[in-house]
Order: sequence, then structure tokens, then C-alpha cells
Amino acid sequence: MQQRVARVRAYNVETPDRLLDAAERLFAKRNYQTVTLKEIAAEANSNVGQIAYHFGRKETLVRETIHRRAEELNRERIALLEQYEELVGPDNVEVEPLVRALILPYYNRLDDEDGQWRHFASFVGRSVWDGTLSAYMSESFDDVAKLYIATFMRAIPGLEHGDAVRGFHFLMAVMHAATVKDARVQGLHDGAGADFSWSSYKDIVVPYISAGFKALAKAR
Repeated sequence: MQQRVARVRAYNVETPDRLLDAAERLFAKRNYQTVTLKEIAAEANSNVGQIAYHFGRKETLVRETIHRRAEELNRERIALLEQYEELVGPDNVEVEPLVRALILPYYNRLDDEDGQWRHFASFVGRSVWDGTLSAYMSESFDDVAKLYIATFMRAIPGLEHGDAVRGFHFLMAVMHAATVKDARVQGLHDGAGADFSWSSYKDIVVPYISAGFKALAKAR
């Protein structure tokens, strides 16, 4: 009995967050599918048994890296939407504040001192359209996405549901792509203006996406 209690306590020494942090750091460097549990355990100064205890298998660990961040983002995005609708009224919402409410909670976290959100952003930015990861993203974010899509349709008269979904897709694609360091994009800058801060990305992406939503409605 004492041995079993000691074993459980040993497995609880490493928190799930510490293991998820280690996974994020490795997933940011290369394709998550090629990262092994042994490498994740070593990065966390742990062992594979700890991962098995908390997550069971690698697929669950990958899924939880998405869910963990989604819960935090979803809370803030819903709160911002509710505050905005309370301020102006549900029928008076406009596009740009909605885009900001979706993007800023994500970009603002990329300046965290520990860098973990930047690791997450690199991981997701390179893998978001992967079939398996896309399913995890849907599980984590689609309820809030549908809420915002419906609100975009209220903000833009004439915006059909299919176009609102397409606009939301473009928004997500731009948001994630802007967080990944791309050698080709760096080369196109030709050394000028290649070092953007997250704040400068926010200033560019929000009006860019807002104009895109409006253009979709006009095209109809």
C-alpha cells in the first residue's frame, strides 16, 4: 500500500502544465508528429511514465495543448463580445471591433515573458490545417467561432452565412500565418522592415481583415 501511494505521489510531482509546456517548445521547432514522448519527457526533465499517467497517449497530450490555450482565449473572446454588445447594443455592432476582439487576445499573449504562447503560436501556425490538428482546433474553438460568425452577419447587412464563414477562415489563416517566421517572407522584405512587433501586426491585420469582410458582402 505504501509503495502504491509513493508511486502516485511521484507521478503527481510533474504537473500536466509542465509537460504541456515542454511539448509546445518541441512542437514549435518541428512537426509535432515527429516529436516523441521520450523527447518531451526529457525536455520537461521528467519521464515517459509521467506522460502516460497524466495523458495516456501522445494524441491526448497534443489535443490538450490545444484545449488548454483555447479555454483561456475563449473566455476572453466571449467576455469582449458581451461587453461590446452591452455597450452599443446587439444590432449596432461593427466589423472592426469584432475583428479586434478575436485577434487581440491572441496577439497580446505573444509578448508574455516566458515565451510559451509564442511556442504555441509557432506550433499552431505551421500545423493548423493538418487534418488531425484541425479536428482538435474545431473541438476547442468552433462554438465561439459560430458565435462570432453570427455577429459578423449582424454587423454587415447582406453578408451571407457562407461568406461569413469564408471571411472567418481568412481571418484565422492570416492571424496564424502572421505568427510564423517564414524565411521566404523575410527574403521578400529584402532587409527592410522585416522585424515587425506584434503591435505592428495588430495595426495591419485588423483593418485588412475588416475590409475583407466588407468586400465579401459588396461582391454579393
